[in-house]
Amino acid sequence: MKKFMATTLGALLLTATMIPTMQVKAKEPFSDLGGIGAKNDIMYLYEKNIIGGFEDGTFKPNQPITRAQVSSMLVKALDYKLIDNPTVNFKDVTNKSSYYKIMATVSEKGILRGDNGYMRPNEPTTRGQMAAVLRRAFDLPLEKQATFVDVSPLNGFSSDINSIAKNRITGGYPDGTYKPANAVTRAQFSSFLVRALDDQLKVSSYKSYVGQKGTEIEQDGWLYTIKGSKLVKINQKTKEEVVMLSKTDFSYIDALYQARLQDGFPIILYNNELFIPYWSSVGEATDLPLSYGLMKISTNGGKYEEIDLQGRKFNSGDNRNVYVWNDRIYYTVEQKSTDLNQIFDETINIDEPLYFYSAKLNGSDPKVEATIDARVIFEDVGGYIKKPTISQDNKSIKYNHSAMYYFNKKGVFKYDLVNSKSTRLTSVQAKDMIVTDTGIDIVDVKGKKHALKK
Repeated sequence: MKKFMATTLGALLLTATMIPTMQVKAKEPFSDLGGIGAKNDIMYLYEKNIIGGFEDGTFKPNQPITRAQVSSMLVKALDYKLIDNPTVNFKDVTNKSSYYKIMATVSEKGILRGDNGYMRPNEPTTRGQMAAVLRRAFDLPLEKQATFVDVSPLNGFSSDINSIAKNRITGGYPDGTYKPANAVTRAQFSSFLVRALDDQLKVSSYKSYVGQKGTEIEQDGWLYTIKGSKLVKINQKTKEEVVMLSKTDFSYIDALYQARLQDGFPIILYNNELFIPYWSSVGEATDLPLSYGLMKISTNGGKYEEIDLQGRKFNSGDNRNVYVWNDRIYYTVEQKSTDLNQIFDETINIDEPLYFYSAKLNGSDPKVEATIDARVIFEDVGGYIKKPTISQDNKSIKYNHSAMYYFNKKGVFKYDLVNSKSTRLTSVQAKDMIVTDTGIDIVDVKGKKHALKK
């Protein structure tokens, strides 16, 4: 009996000593977060009393978030003091509404703006609107550099979207899109807000899916260009000039005349890499290009890398009109071999049949995207002996954001890189064109100027 009592007492003592170390699992605050990728972000905001759920114990993560709900979350997240006696009058939010002071506060701070007195509190928030609201709330600078393939400079929210992408609040979708018109769900906005609040939880790195092409390109305070026979980057503040490539970086190939770097040659900047089209062989008698090549180098410098682009079968030297977009290189290739070095005459209005190719960034996986006809007119680039009229780019082919523009005897066309569709914009017979973010300036074969709006 004593033995039994001692054993029982020992068990009770053991149990008593275990109680303080036992962890009692807290009840989940929301019943509908199973399988939700943003669960940790939602819990982060819940624990900071920034969000709450519904009376039935749910959070409704997939429900579009309203403008009133966005305002409420931002007021709590940024610890704003509500205006005690708002004088503003909204046509669709009465002063008796539980959201009245909240909407008045965000309106006064310029974070969420209405239209003609309407705040539209119950309207779903789009991804474009969300970008503008977060950029204003966290006082982020506007960004011009394009990021996503479906957000052109013509989109009213483009600079806001580029800004939150640059600040690693959003990374968009894997296909390079952002989908600005889509509604933001409560779960998605929770993730965006958490990244804006906590630097440690931001997207790992910024990435743009849209290349920049030109003879001079600016990015992050540096200007990149070819100056003489050197590729340089120039600090826009200090004017420090850094030579990235020069003639001494290239091996001499016996009996092969090349032009790697030359004033007027275009360059393409894609994130942290510069792609440089060049003349891989040049006719010594004419000083005109016979074939073309492509190389790339990191913006941080280092050794350059050759990229072998597929051309016609058994011939990879006729690729021109290079562009980099959405992790692929785009370029044109002649459908039939033409020795432009011998027969080119810009005064004859002829069209050249071209394959429109794309390949991965290392040149692999080449495929024909479309077949087009383009007028045989070329950009002017100064040569070594005399001024040639054939360069890497046709005057008849231009890129802008997510489209290729080209002209031939039938008119001016737009090829949309997003949906792979070609549309005729005008039947004007062009001999030159300039494509900007807002329109297309055309010079026709008679020298008359035309302006098209996008």
